[in-house]
Amino acid sequence: MEKIFELINIDKGLVVGKSKETVKDSYRFNTVKSDLYIQFHFVLEKNLSFKILGGTYTLPLQAGESLFFFNPKNIIPIKVLILPGVKILSLLFSLDAFHEIIDDEAVDFKFLNPKNIKKKLYEKRDMSIQEKLIIQQIFRREIDTKFDILFIKAKIIEFLSYYFKEDNTAEEICKGLKNKETVEKIKKAKKIMIAHINEPPTVEDLSAKVGLPINVFKKAFKAYYGLPVYKYLLNYKLDLSKQLLLSGDYSVKEVAYKLGYSAPTHFIVAFKNKFGITPRKFMKG
Repeated sequence: MEKIFELINIDKGLVVGKSKETVKDSYRFNTVKSDLYIQFHFVLEKNLSFKILGGTYTLPLQAGESLFFFNPKNIIPIKVLILPGVKILSLLFSLDAFHEIIDDEAVDFKFLNPKNIKKKLYEKRDMSIQEKLIIQQIFRREIDTKFDILFIKAKIIEFLSYYFKEDNTAEEICKGLKNKETVEKIKKAKKIMIAHINEPPTVEDLSAKVGLPINVFKKAFKAYYGLPVYKYLLNYKLDLSKQLLLSGDYSVKEVAYKLGYSAPTHFIVAFKNKFGITPRKFMKG
């Protein structure tokens, strides 16, 4: 009987696991017998739950969420029942493989700090657009040749650089924007804008909705996010478009209209200006 979940050995101590879409059998994934202490699990479609300590704790994950798990003693079993239709990708590392694939002298991995090395760590969070894009690229890649393995390794390194990136910039900006209430209003404005990405409010409407004078709103938004409102929105839309195109669920035309472009040609020009390639060529890889 063919399993719905496939474990692929990329290198010694480095395994990629991903669900299959062509089978109808469920699969129980269990970490307890593994020496792969560092684990990332990403849910791309539908929801599922991780059972910890024989079901004593249940950690549900929704589509678009990730779970980072570090268990240096490997004594806590984590089980997950993967049902047909669930899209999940897992990256599993031994400590040696993790040190091999990434230069931990260049990046401060706090969970590997000697004082933390014996601590178990679970971190559940939403994936960023960049992380979703990378995970989708790994999920879609068939691993048939050495070149495919090199591609996967490169994408894993790229993902880790995003996941563990310390955003000190935002912290410094918060210090500059001494009024915490202003920061919260800016964050609220961003959420409103993203929620209505196909028909975003005007800058005037956004500033009014969050209760900030327009001149204060513009300056504060740029200070916090590093870009003017509409420039930020454009970058967000184009990054999101890559994720939608890679999903295989939408045509170029559908993505254009979904993101609020009045015509597909406008989207194609904007995409090529930013990424140096047309959407269609990007889809072909």
